[in-house]
Amino acid sequence: MGIFDSTVHLWTTYHATLVFRDKLMGGIPKDPKIIEGWLGKKVGISDQEEMRMMALRTLVELGYEVPADATYAQMREAVESLAGVKQTEGFKQCEGGLYQESRTVKAMLKEVTNILFAGDRWGVTKKGPQKFLAERVFVNPDKILLQRSEPDGIYTFIGHVEDKNGRRATLAYIEYAETPTLEFDVQVARDAVKPEDWALIWAHAQDNGLGSKRSQGFGRFDIEGWEEVPYGHCGH
Repeated sequence: MGIFDSTVHLWTTYHATLVFRDKLMGGIPKDPKIIEGWLGKKVGISDQEEMRMMALRTLVELGYEVPADATYAQMREAVESLAGVKQTEGFKQCEGGLYQESRTVKAMLKEVTNILFAGDRWGVTKKGPQKFLAERVFVNPDKILLQRSEPDGIYTFIGHVEDKNGRRATLAYIEYAETPTLEFDVQVARDAVKPEDWALIWAHAQDNGLGSKRSQGFGRFDIEGWEEVPYGHCGH
């Protein structure tokens, strides 16, 4: 705490509870070996022939032309010849388990504010709403726990890209948390955002979503709690 925290009443704090309707997708780039190891542990495949068949099936799904009796060496050669791209994304982890960074929640609030109120002017300074909110609204804690020690699953995205090197298959592994509940505090300097504007912001944010792959419909939620925290109960 700062030396003036107990002498000024600057912050109004709201406790938010978000309940996700489906999957919250991780968006932090990770070492592919980490996710491949997790997949191997969950699938529990130890038989080499079964592993080979699963790898072959994945290659076929990606659009590679490989014979049914292809060896690992041949499959590797097929992948390298087509310059396949593999991306892996997931969640950060701390002693408390997987977590969502508070900065992503603030980024969501700024984005929605800009969508709904671009062109308006807020406050006596007549600033743009997005900048006005960014300077006065803060999300705590920095690490918003997902209440789990590992992801609920890995989602595989298969697609294709085309550039100067030709058409290439893409494979993305994304960790996800199934219908998690996130709880955090939103601190607002001098309670500067109107209640009716918060209602609009959260109503839009629910369907705009949080996390990665929102364009695919992931990350949507319902806000099931938005309560003002009594002054003195939140450390400010």
